[in-house]
Amino acid sequence: MLGKMVKVLMACSVESEAAIEQALRNHAAGLAFHRIYRINDLHRTLAEGDWGLVFCDLEMSDFTALDLVTLLFDEGIDVPVILINGTGAKAISIRCLEFGICQFIERDEQYLQALPLMVDILLRRAGQDEDRRLMVTRLRESEERYVDIFDNTNDLIQSLAPDGRFVYTNRTWRETMGYSEEEAQSLSLLDVLHPDSVMCCQDRFQRLLEGETLSCITFKFVAKSGETIHLLGDCGSIVKNGGATSTRGIFKNVTDTVRAQVALTITEARYQALYENAPDIFSTINAAGEILSINNAGARMLGYEVAELIGESAAKVIHPEDQQAVFACIGQRFGNPAAECDIEYRKIRKDGSILWVHQRATLETGVEEPRLLIVCRDVTDRHILEAQLAYQASHDALTSLINRREFERRMQRLLSGQANQTDRHALCILDLDKFKIINDSCGHMAGDELLIQIATLLEGQVRARDTLARLGGDEFAILMEHVSLEKAAILAEKLRSTIEKFQFRWHSQIFSISVSIGVVSIQHGESIADTLNRADMACYGAKKEGRNRIRS
Repeated sequence: MLGKMVKVLMACSVESEAAIEQALRNHAAGLAFHRIYRINDLHRTLAEGDWGLVFCDLEMSDFTALDLVTLLFDEGIDVPVILINGTGAKAISIRCLEFGICQFIERDEQYLQALPLMVDILLRRAGQDEDRRLMVTRLRESEERYVDIFDNTNDLIQSLAPDGRFVYTNRTWRETMGYSEEEAQSLSLLDVLHPDSVMCCQDRFQRLLEGETLSCITFKFVAKSGETIHLLGDCGSIVKNGGATSTRGIFKNVTDTVRAQVALTITEARYQALYENAPDIFSTINAAGEILSINNAGARMLGYEVAELIGESAAKVIHPEDQQAVFACIGQRFGNPAAECDIEYRKIRKDGSILWVHQRATLETGVEEPRLLIVCRDVTDRHILEAQLAYQASHDALTSLINRREFERRMQRLLSGQANQTDRHALCILDLDKFKIINDSCGHMAGDELLIQIATLLEGQVRARDTLARLGGDEFAILMEHVSLEKAAILAEKLRSTIEKFQFRWHSQIFSISVSIGVVSIQHGESIADTLNRADMACYGAKKEGRNRIRS
């Protein structure tokens, strides 16, 4: 394809396009760039055909590199594809590798500097493939073309004299090696052998002279330019009068394949390292829920070695209360690959601790046994923070009792949501009698400590079904459920007596404490404000009558 205008399809972002065009601005081939943004444009543009090269981000706005590669595969379109790392999920790259797409670049200076060479190799290989296909077609059309087979084949053909001199080389051999026909005739085998191949080829050459035939041998030549050429082919001898008069060899230039394999090996190693050490849990499971694989980092997050989890049921690391929902989600994904199947749930580590995860599952295609690729991200910190925020929103920061907002929410439930309107409940308002004296004489720290101790004292006295709250300042409140007003007054008297017997110590000082309590019944249908106002009035009446008493 080099030497003619090459249409380049850019299925990538503006940033990727700019970086690639800048890297290829001085490329020898004429490159005509055309960028697309959406999947509808992708279908239409590919249908136009005649694309020489495709660059693709791993993820676009509404399609991925896997969509593009799948479409090319389904439509039988043979065009080199280069994927741009760092522009989407690594799982997409891994899936694209299954389709044989192994050319990856990073959008950084090191990779972009090497991009022209990669493009040269891909275009040259595509051109060679195109030439080969064209050659096969032409040879089938007419037997006359076989006259020129040696000089028109893409294979390298050579013949050597017994002393190692080149007797014959075909055009492909000379073009690949960079020599003219005259120059090639003055060469010997040692002149073009790569140092790594000298020992093996000398042995093989001797075996050929003895009449042996060698098949599928690999070795390396060094071209005139210094480039290493990787060759694969067959060798034999031309024998006359019982002796070898020359050797002949037919080879394929597999340099691009070898380079691609090296690049693929490097890429696979890189992605294997990323997979094993990624901060997420990567695993695959079958339809029976058995763990088929898990990355090292994921196993460590769960407190296991990889070998301890392979073959085990996924239930081993899922909280029992979440297993039904998780397996329902997994089953849905197996039954309908297009269904949305994100879920957050609790995993159980080996030590029994909880790990909250957000899970995404993808059904792998092209495998004999259906399996899900599952990616779980640790969201434990977020769940802890949400729990902390929810607690802080409903509890008093000083005493850790229910705060006024949560208390009123619970009281509203009793006022408006009672299943049995004849069921009786009571509200107690408690106001410390000597709090201001202690707060003013000893300071706010003493006042805060008194409130904490009173809260602890009250918690030890209220019934399990009752709700104790700090409404603010030195004012506390108790919702007494399923109790008559008379019984509530008896319970309130117990609280008053307990506080009266309590002595508050602050450094060297000792204070006696008392409390005034207002007790009222909760009347179904009444507003929160009216109910609290009646209780406040009762508490005020207790204070006005001399404090340290109960009024209902």
